[in-house]
Amino acid sequence: MKYQVIKRGARLEAVGAHSGYRIRMSTLPAPGLDSYPVTVHVRGSESEDEVLVEVPKRILRDTTEAFDFGYQCATLWIDALDHRRG
Repeated sequence: MKYQVIKRGARLEAVGAHSGYRIRMSTLPAPGLDSYPVTVHVRGSESEDEVLVEVPKRILRDTTEAFDFGYQCATLWIDALDHRRG
């Protein structure tokens, strides 16, 4: 499993990892729309601050689609960061 989903009231969060980075995503249904915008943050270690990953706007029809897309954006961001450092 790429990530674990946690319910926090109406908001859903998902936590996962990739290449030693922690990925935290959250989504909430968009009012009046059948879409789930996703917010993505990553961090390298617990002592570091989370960094917001820019996610392109897409119509994501359910939470699974939102979290899968967010996870894909996070892993691309992490891989690009690792490539720049290497």
